Amino acid sequence: MARAKNTSRADARRRTRETARAEQEALEAAESDEETAQPVEAKPQQRTPLFKMPDFKGDLLALPMILRSKPLVWLPLVLLLAGVALAFGLDAVPAEVGSVLQLYLQFFFIPPALFTFFIAGFVAPRASYMVGALYGLIAGVLWSIVILSANTSLSSGTTANPTDLNPIAIVGNMLLIGVLYGTLAAAFAAWYRDFLRGMQERGKQRRLDQEAKERDRRRAERQEARRAAKRPT
Repeated sequence: MARAKNTSRADARRRTRETARAEQEALEAAESDEETAQPVEAKPQQRTPLFKMPDFKGDLLALPMILRSKPLVWLPLVLLLAGVALAFGLDAVPAEVGSVLQLYLQFFFIPPALFTFFIAGFVAPRASYMVGALYGLIAGVLWSIVILSANTSLSSGTTANPTDLNPIAIVGNMLLIGVLYGTLAAAFAAWYRDFLRGMQERGKQRRLDQEAKERDRRRAERQEARRAAKRPT
């Protein structure tokens, strides 16, 4: 009587091949899914120059829209008007409060009021130097009003002799100081803002490059694993 053929070894080899094939297909599917899901790498950005000539015409045309659409641009005006109120009413407050208000005047109102102009340039999306020059003109007018009305020197706080006050000279001097410091401080604030933004973008680009290198390394490891699985044992 014929003996039944033993097929257990052939079945085992077939199962081994099917398992290896399934593992290879799973690796290929995982690699394909990762390549499909991975974000598009940002193109390396060209290094922008530290300083460039402004677009005077474009900035001038954009200035009204900036003032209408950016509420924070009006914050320096609030600071200057508050400074005027404090300058006239500082003598009427207690000495303890007056010392704190004097610090406010020193930083935000008394010429050259660099902090106020810096805020103006930092919050303006463009044409920061024009915004700073505009607030410089406003500050010059307000400084002149305080000096001529209170007969006082803003820088020292001392009372001046009315006969020594030349209104034309005071107004011209205050306007010159306001426009000069306002333009320069606001322009520097815009440059500093763009510098911080550039640092953030460069850091993001470095992270993207590092992620791309890590994906390439994992892809190379999977390819090596497939080649090792295909080698005869």
